[in-house]
Amino acid sequence: MEDNRTTNMLKLTRYLFFLNAAAWLFFGVLGFTQAMTSTNDWRLILSVLMVANAAVMLWFGVKIVSGQRWIFFLAILYLALNAVLSITDQFGWIDALILLLNLCLLGLLFITRHRMNQDARASSGGL
Repeated sequence: MEDNRTTNMLKLTRYLFFLNAAAWLFFGVLGFTQAMTSTNDWRLILSVLMVANAAVMLWFGVKIVSGQRWIFFLAILYLALNAVLSITDQFGWIDALILLLNLCLLGLLFITRHRMNQDARASSGGL
């Protein structure tokens, strides 16, 4: 049986993914509005990528509560990539907040997965 703390951590992880998705969607929509008044095609391309990133974060938020190992693995890889990409461009306070959110999510994923493994071992009677 899954520990209540593990369930709460899964919920927190889900909500942080949703928060991350909301932030990326906000910046994507903001970029679209700026792209409409600009002749710079890169703004539009970056806005599409931001909205796509929001969609992926939303998908992880929905799927993470299933507890499947491959979803945790993909989420960890994706968040690590997001964290690295956050510091490869101009770095401001918004980038720092997004990086902090990604790193918090990464840590929470590792802790939650570890607890889920402990719960599974405890329920099966193994060590």
